[in-house]
Amino acid sequence: MNDRLDQLLEKYWQGASSPAEEGEMKVLLEKVSGYELEKSFFLGVAEIKNMKSTLSSNSDFREIPVPEKRGFVRGWMKIAATVILLAGFGFLIQQYQVWQEKEAQAQAYFEVMEAFSLIQQNLHKGEKEMEVMDDLKYLHAPHQLFNLNERKND
Repeated sequence: MNDRLDQLLEKYWQGASSPAEEGEMKVLLEKVSGYELEKSFFLGVAEIKNMKSTLSSNSDFREIPVPEKRGFVRGWMKIAATVILLAGFGFLIQQYQVWQEKEAQAQAYFEVMEAFSLIQQNLHKGEKEMEVMDDLKYLHAPHQLFNLNERKND
């Protein structure tokens, strides 16, 4: 009897048992000792079936009323939700444009600073080359440059 019950249970858990085999399995479970988990499972299933049948036959049982559809309110809710979404997307787009503008300003500032740096470097080079001309600014006349006074006396 235990072998037959094991076969039926295995078939049931694989989903290959017929209703007649399930009935036979339930009868065998009532007769055989052990198999406590299986017995509690099938008793729970039977209790659930009994609950459904008592609820459906009970005359005091009432369905929960479904609220009436209010077309006007639902329509306005859809419109409000759409407006909120559009406003949100508009705000995001505006913030993205502000961010892009700030990035462009930062890039332009960086490029101007690079240009000023190059100008400063080239100006420094020019100042070094002009040091030779600094010596000439102390000469008062071209004859000092070429020492013309000394040549006249010779």
